[in-house]
Amino acid sequence: MKEKYCITIAFKMLIAQFILSFIAVTLGCMWGLNIENNKWSKLIYSDIKIANIALGGKTKEEAKNIIKYQYIDDIKNRKLYVTVDDKVYSVDNSNLIKGYDMDNVIDKAFNFGKNLSIIEKHKLIKTGSKERYSLDFTCDNDSIEEFTRNIEKENNKKPVNATIEMTAEGAIKIDADKKGYKIEKEKLNKDIENKIKAGVIDDIHITAPVKKTEAAVTQATLFLINTCIASFSTKFESSSFMRANNIDISVRAINGKVLIPGESFSFNEMLGQRTRERGYMEAPVIINNKIESGIGGGICQVSSTLYNAILKTGIQDIGRMHHSVPSSYVGLGLDATVDWGNIDFKFKNTLEYPIYIEARTQNKILYINIFSNSDLNKKKYIIENNINEDANGYKVKVIRKTYENGMIINSEVISNDVYTPVGSAIKKNT
Repeated sequence: MKEKYCITIAFKMLIAQFILSFIAVTLGCMWGLNIENNKWSKLIYSDIKIANIALGGKTKEEAKNIIKYQYIDDIKNRKLYVTVDDKVYSVDNSNLIKGYDMDNVIDKAFNFGKNLSIIEKHKLIKTGSKERYSLDFTCDNDSIEEFTRNIEKENNKKPVNATIEMTAEGAIKIDADKKGYKIEKEKLNKDIENKIKAGVIDDIHITAPVKKTEAAVTQATLFLINTCIASFSTKFESSSFMRANNIDISVRAINGKVLIPGESFSFNEMLGQRTRERGYMEAPVIINNKIESGIGGGICQVSSTLYNAILKTGIQDIGRMHHSVPSSYVGLGLDATVDWGNIDFKFKNTLEYPIYIEARTQNKILYINIFSNSDLNKKKYIIENNINEDANGYKVKVIRKTYENGMIINSEVISNDVYTPVGSAIKKNT
C-alpha cells in the first residue's frame, strides 16, 4: 500500500510540471505573438490591396503616397476620347475628376483585422487576408456637361424635309429628305461618369450614342403627289403698285407649302405680322365697313383665292370668316378675310394624301393650284353661292356638291353669310 501511494504522488508532480510547462510555453508563445502583432499595429495587414496595388506592411502615410503616385496621378494624366463617326474629341481626365475617397478607403484597409484576437491577427499576418478595395472617384459634372455640349453642338443636325416644286416645263420635281442626327447627351454623360467613377487606368475610349431622326416630310410621302386636283385664280390688274407688292409677298410666303394628312394650315402663321420691315406697304383695306389705308392691304385676295382652291379639293375642316362688305375679286360668300392677331384663315388636310400648294402671279393674275394624288380626281366638287338680296343687304348660302362618275353623291352647306350694303361696293361686285 505504501509503494502505491509514492507512485501517485510522483504522477501528480509530473502532471503539475507538465501543466506549468504548457502554461509557460503558451504564455511565451502568446508573448511572442503579441510582440509580432504589435509590430503590425501601425501597418496594413498582409495581402491587402487597394486598386490592385499591394499595401501589406505599409503605414497609412506610405499607402497614401503609393496610391497617389502609382494610381491617382496615372489616371489623372490619362485622356478620355469620344468618337462621333470620323471625329474624335478628347479631354484630360484631370478636368473630369472632382475628388476621390482615398483617405476613407485607406482607413478601411488599415483597420481590417485590428479588432481580432491575437491568434487571428497572427494568422492574417502570416497567410494574408486577400481583402480588396477600390477607390470611388467623384465626377465634375459641370465639366462633363460642357464637354458633351460642345460635341452635341457640332454634331446635332436637324432633319431636312423632302421638297417639291413645279418646274418651268410643268413637271413635278422632288428632292430627297435628309435624316437628322442627335447625340444622346444624357446617355453619353452617364457613360463618361461611370468610366470615371470606375477608375480606369488606361485612356478611356467611348463611341457617342447617336439617334437618327426622320424628316417630317419624306421623299416617299411626296412621291404620292403626282397631279393637280384643284385650281383657282383671281385678277388684280387694277391694283396699285403697293397692293400688288403685298399680294406678291404673301404669295411667296405660301408657295411650296406641303401639308401631310392631319396637318393644319394657318394663313397668319405662314405670312407672319404685316410690317414695313418685312416689305409690306400701305394699301386699301376694309375696316368697320369702310375702305381705309393699312399696312398689308390686298393680302385678303390671296387668302380668298386660296380658300376657293381648297373648297374644290373636298377638304372638310375649314375655318374662315367673310368680309363685312362684298369683295370685287371673288363672288359673294367666297371670300376669306384675315387680320393679324384677330382673324385667321385655317384648314386641316383631311385627305388621305399630302397636298402641295403652288401659288404664283403672272400678268396681274393670281394663280393657286393644289397638287395631290391622282386618285382624288375620281371626285369633282362644284361650288354654288345662292344669293338672296333684301333691304338689309345680301344673304348668301354656299353649297359644295360632290360628283363621282358624273353622279352627285353629296351636297353640303359650307357657309351662310350676310353682307351689309355699302354704296357702290355692292354695285361694283354685281
